Amino acid sequence: MQPLYSASKCIPWLVVLIIECLAIVILNIITIVVFVKKKRQLQRRSTYLIIHLAIVDLLVGAVSGPLQIEIGMSQLCPLWNYRRKTVWSHRLSFAFVHLFSFTSLTNLIAISLERLHATFCPFRHRFVRKWVYRAIIIVIWLIPIVREAAQIFFLEIFDVVVIDTYLYFLFYAVSLFVICVSYILIIIKVRCSHPQFYSRSKRERKLTGTALIVTLVSLLCLLSVMMYGVCLHFSSTCLRNVHMDMGVVVLFLANSLVNPIIYAVRMPGFREGLFQIVYRVPDLSRIAPANLPLRNLRRA
Repeated sequence: MQPLYSASKCIPWLVVLIIECLAIVILNIITIVVFVKKKRQLQRRSTYLIIHLAIVDLLVGAVSGPLQIEIGMSQLCPLWNYRRKTVWSHRLSFAFVHLFSFTSLTNLIAISLERLHATFCPFRHRFVRKWVYRAIIIVIWLIPIVREAAQIFFLEIFDVVVIDTYLYFLFYAVSLFVICVSYILIIIKVRCSHPQFYSRSKRERKLTGTALIVTLVSLLCLLSVMMYGVCLHFSSTCLRNVHMDMGVVVLFLANSLVNPIIYAVRMPGFREGLFQIVYRVPDLSRIAPANLPLRNLRRA
């Protein structure tokens, strides 16, 4: 049984986590609305996985985040004494804590592989049909669902340390390897390609750079969580307190918070749509074509 920490140490972290979950939900809702409204500028086949990532991150803030707060605060802090009655309800809630986060990580793997295909096979990538992206999204959900189902099943047979080693840390390690290799190959290809070859797909290059930044920031957040988990499971000298535990949870959830900020910085179309929502600026792409003949007559 883990020690309970004082309420004075837990309440500030509770406030931070609640604010972070609200920010995740609000920012990702805005992201989805911007992508939906800016169909011509943003809704292309290459951005389908980015839109899906925003939906998954929204679920992280709406479902996984509150469950993280409930489990963490009930185990470490004397704020409430809520305990689930059955073992299966506890396991299901624990599965939903990690389901959407693992789905987000799997989505990042799919984005890296999709960008790899766009870089090495740009002509074929232009003719990839929509059903391929739908199939990829289905696979993105199947992998973490199978992982969580396997974890629930294996808890009856194996020790928790064995399950975490093969279903948790190994999943992170393989994901990190695939993503790093994909982007290393992309960088090598871009550096070695003739300038005229890649200047034709400037938009794809911009999108690849945005996906790379999103993935690197996410991996930095998740890697710290993975290292802390390895330290707790395999090292007896690892220090543990409420600040370390809650700080890791904040970093874990920050993976779903930073993406809309990166989109606003890197994508002009997203930034324009964001200004239209916040400041109620009219869509110039729809107004300009209608007024173009009138302006030409005035100039004439």
